[in-house]
Amino acid sequence: MIKACQPLALAVALFALCAQPAQAAPGGYLRVLLRGYWICETQGDATTPAMRRLQDSFRVIADSSYRTSSGATGTYLLLGTDMVMTGGPFAGRKYKLVGQGILHPLDASGKRTTDRCVRQANASPMAADDGS
Repeated sequence: MIKACQPLALAVALFALCAQPAQAAPGGYLRVLLRGYWICETQGDATTPAMRRLQDSFRVIADSSYRTSSGATGTYLLLGTDMVMTGGPFAGRKYKLVGQGILHPLDASGKRTTDRCVRQANASPMAADDGS
């Protein structure tokens, strides 16, 4: 009985040695952004506050989708920290995710711009900034 089990044990051992771990998709693991409002703004400094760019802001909704301030919808793909808008009015825009709540738009050559999109927790951040 022991000799009959040896070929099976050998086959299992060889299979385990040959098995490779699953590889991630090129670009990293498939992920989703945190749902909610992502307010885009220009970078400020010690003398100038950041300026909101509501025309570039969006709300992340279900199923890797987003909605613009005008109500149009689209889709995005997030692989690792690289994000691209794949459908809708922002199709083709590329971003780099920093942490969980900051996206940096990328220029045509793939370099980070000085703009950023920050996830907001309040209920209606897509309204015009009244300075308060």
